[in-house]
Amino acid sequence: MSALETVLLIAAMLSLLTGLSVVVLSLTWLERKFLARFQDRLGPNRVGPYGLFQSFADVVKLITKEDITPSGADKVPYNIGPVLAVVSVIGIWTIIPFASTMVGANINVGVLYSVAIGALGTLAIMMGGWASNNKYALLGAFRTASQLVSYEVPLILALLVPTMLAGSMGMNDIVEAQSVWFIVYAPIAALIFLVASIAEVGRTPFDLLEAESEIVAGFHVEYSGMKFGLWMLGEFAHGFTIAALTTVLFLGGWRWPDMPFDGSVHMALSAIWFIAKTYAVILLIFWIR
Repeated sequence: MSALETVLLIAAMLSLLTGLSVVVLSLTWLERKFLARFQDRLGPNRVGPYGLFQSFADVVKLITKEDITPSGADKVPYNIGPVLAVVSVIGIWTIIPFASTMVGANINVGVLYSVAIGALGTLAIMMGGWASNNKYALLGAFRTASQLVSYEVPLILALLVPTMLAGSMGMNDIVEAQSVWFIVYAPIAALIFLVASIAEVGRTPFDLLEAESEIVAGFHVEYSGMKFGLWMLGEFAHGFTIAALTTVLFLGGWRWPDMPFDGSVHMALSAIWFIAKTYAVILLIFWIR
């Protein structure tokens, strides 16, 4: 790999990280407002118009919190854990097509790659829990890993369905094969994939792994400041990622029905259509909570 290619790769990764961070800021605000409406509340409405700056206030709070590393912790894996959790999510986004030509890497084993790179999140959780030198964090990590591994089985089986229907494991190939959305052909597979994915992220009703009813918080009990913020960034970004994967695999991805446009206009509308469907899926996940 040449120096230019390396620089471009690093720039692309930083762009993805920045984009995901902005998305996570929007999702935290959106979830609070969305759930508040269900519960006859207003949600954030003090920091900025309609509480729009509340997420930025949370980031400032996390940055200014004291960064603590336990004296008995294994410092290298302890510090790598939250970073690896975010990297595993960014890695999945490199293969998600926003439009026919708007994709980071159009590899022919995209489905297999998404499963493999997503498993890094489980490894990150084990690293964080084990390296914290805390029995509660270790037990929380084991509990989390057992849940994630158990739901991997139905998730992978559900992934076989769009792969067989499209005759390919490439994400773009799967999108292009959906003249009719695959959720119409295989609604059970789509439901299993969505449920297993929600369990992978650990969102309600599969939030056992964080043990919110206990005094401790599970595997990340020893993390503070921005390291804790990275765990949360990875969780919210992963939720948006499974919404995007659901859109690609079962909801036609970027395919817009009979668009009379060409070139850049077609690409832009395809990307907007894809993002709109992704936000619709994430709102469904919020609704389930």
